[in-house]
Amino acid sequence: MFRNSNNVLINGGTFIEHNENHRAQSSEAIKQLLEASSLGALHNSGDRFDPPKCHPNTRTTVLQKLMDWFIGKFGWDNFMIWLYGPAGVGKSAIAQTFAELCAAKNRLLASFFFSRSDIRRNNEKTVVATLAYQLWLHIPESRLIIEAVINNNPAIFRLNFNTQFDTLILDPLLQLAGTGRFTSGTPFPNLIIIDGLDECNGADVQNTILHTISKALQRHHLALPFRFLLVSRLEYHLTTSFSVPPLHSLTFRLALDDTYKPDEDIRIYLTDSFRDIRKTHIMGDHLPDSWPSEEDIAKLVAKSSGQFIYAATVIRYVSAPQCNPLDCLKIIQGVLPVNDDRPYAQLDALYISILSGVKDIKAVLQTLGVAFVLTKIRIEPLAVNYLEEFMQFTPGTVKLLLIDLLSVVDASDSRKPIKFLHASFSDFLIDPTRSHQFFINPCERHKEAAHFCISVIESLDNATPLLKLAYQSLLKHLRLAGPLHDNTTLREKIFNVPYVQHFTTYALNMSKDGPLIYRRSLSEDPAVFLAFLQTSEFSQTEELYLHHRGIFDQILCKSLALIPLSPCVAFWNAVCAGGIPKFHPLDFLETFRVLSYSLADNLSASVPGFLFSALFDQIQKASRWRGHAWYYIYCITGTLYQQVVREFLNDPSRAGPYAVGKSTYTTAAVFMVEFAVRAWDPTKYISPLAYERDQWNFVWDAFAFMLSKAEYSAELFNTLGKRNLTFNLGRPQCDVRHWVQTLFGAVRNYLLKFNGSSPSPFKIIINWTGHSIDSSDYVINSFTDTDLMDYLSRGRPFYVDESILPSDEDIQGPAGQ
Repeated sequence: MFRNSNNVLINGGTFIEHNENHRAQSSEAIKQLLEASSLGALHNSGDRFDPPKCHPNTRTTVLQKLMDWFIGKFGWDNFMIWLYGPAGVGKSAIAQTFAELCAAKNRLLASFFFSRSDIRRNNEKTVVATLAYQLWLHIPESRLIIEAVINNNPAIFRLNFNTQFDTLILDPLLQLAGTGRFTSGTPFPNLIIIDGLDECNGADVQNTILHTISKALQRHHLALPFRFLLVSRLEYHLTTSFSVPPLHSLTFRLALDDTYKPDEDIRIYLTDSFRDIRKTHIMGDHLPDSWPSEEDIAKLVAKSSGQFIYAATVIRYVSAPQCNPLDCLKIIQGVLPVNDDRPYAQLDALYISILSGVKDIKAVLQTLGVAFVLTKIRIEPLAVNYLEEFMQFTPGTVKLLLIDLLSVVDASDSRKPIKFLHASFSDFLIDPTRSHQFFINPCERHKEAAHFCISVIESLDNATPLLKLAYQSLLKHLRLAGPLHDNTTLREKIFNVPYVQHFTTYALNMSKDGPLIYRRSLSEDPAVFLAFLQTSEFSQTEELYLHHRGIFDQILCKSLALIPLSPCVAFWNAVCAGGIPKFHPLDFLETFRVLSYSLADNLSASVPGFLFSALFDQIQKASRWRGHAWYYIYCITGTLYQQVVREFLNDPSRAGPYAVGKSTYTTAAVFMVEFAVRAWDPTKYISPLAYERDQWNFVWDAFAFMLSKAEYSAELFNTLGKRNLTFNLGRPQCDVRHWVQTLFGAVRNYLLKFNGSSPSPFKIIINWTGHSIDSSDYVINSFTDTDLMDYLSRGRPFYVDESILPSDEDIQGPAGQ
């Protein structure tokens, strides 16, 4: 120390006193540094006893990705990596595990683990001091510099974050860099980890921390070969900061998404943890090796939605020593009721913490609630832009409302639905024992959704899918809305909703949708609406029902008035009023064409299709119903709608002049017999595809039924009394004996009814060959009861007489009547 020095004079103990003062100053500086630090934020702090970390053999892919970045295999110019993801996916566990891996190799310079619940770790005041302490600890050459800073300015820890960082972190590192410390080849730790940045109070503070670090890296990256791992949830302000310079170019973004197969890692964790429970739990001897089953594990994995905190909560609850693990798992599965022990306490605390930071919580819960109940009753959830229109929000409102919930829901793409990132979050929201002030009452949300549906129906806007949503969802919402008796507001809206009036326009617009043509009916047609009103719990529900039924009747009368009266129209009215479609659930529109041959060029004028299905308004769209491939397979019968129309047609007080009576049935019978006796020609053929679906059964049934209802008609009586009465009808698909017996009995009974006896000898010639044949060819082909088997007489004309009738009674009516 004194080499080459001359005339050195040491007086007394001055030198010793100087060293003692230096040590005292150093000790005081370290004391201040420690007091200003939050040692609980260190990765190995005793305050963070048993911190979350990755289960063995899990998260290996993402940990390797972090290590590859750290050692420079990729992103060599990305001095910062942002690891982000939803709440509860295990971000802190990954940060903790990576910190331990790097610390074991003496590569971890410093770490700071934020915590919202710790006043020493939920703000920026202790961050720089904590990092500076670790810099002082791990790089000895920095100690004198840091101590000098504190001694020279004892108030340093009360200054702003930028000043603290520049003075206690940046300047000491630059001084060391100037001495060649980081280029000397001597190893040094160079990784700094900041976890849970989103848990630091205040978005502005979080952005300040980011920009201070990024500014230092941008200006001095050549001199400072240090790397930062920043871990947080996907918050909007953080996303914005990382998307603009200089952070954008300095940072590699690493999203914890399905790329890293969290489900498989959760499966490993659950399997290993349940195995440990079977080995170590006090009830272990009573736990079978097969418990839990693979199916149980799979359901827990699915429920986790990539959320490790859910799986950890399940294991923590099931492994509690004072409880039976078998019962605990059943409680988790919902098989047993929840006790007072709150199995999801940790998970609930997380969600409550997130929701507590939301600004307009009422609007947020309403939005989430409506989105939730819509999802529950729809196959496809509603996209955000349509949800905004449905709830009468201005565009962009949903994204703004949910901006504080990016860690649990995703509404970033307005063309996609709101996505609940965790299945357990929606469970939490609809359980009042868990969510408390944040409880979403599904009944109330269904009521709100019903109001919105009514507004959409009133607007009658076909430009969006909302009209379809409204019609398909309204009754479902009302059924799930809980007690309705005292809900006068909703009742008034239901009373005034133009549900029936607007349905025709809605159905016509829906008919442009290809898949609709294969549907037998609409679950939201007016008949379903009327049936709901009949049994609803609204006050004065009878008044509601009769009001809308009256509107329905007016529309039917108006439509019937537009169709010219004809025997064909009378026939179809009688078919509907007689309830024949009820017994033929597989009859098709092709039958209309065949039986309406005389007016086939204008089918809408011959068949009042709106009596059979709410989908058809052929008065307006006649040309659409002919010439399509689906014309031969569209199922048109056997619906609730036809039951309502049947009641209408049979009630003169409702249908007025359009009510079906004896005269209608007589006209229909004449029409039916004319069709039956008409010779075979191309217009009389039912397509093979329709034939395979029993269309001729419908024809035979309608024939017999109309005769059983008809009054006397000279034309009808004379036709049926002809000597060689021949019916050219296609062969029934099955039950041949029954159909032939029924037809013969109906003709015989009609003649008996108005003549007192049938012609003798009385026979009916039946030709189902599809060819016109001289009646004399039939004489030798007499069939008896035993001949009419399903597998016989497929290609021959024949005649039948009274010998085919059962000996004990005549056939009185058509099948099923």
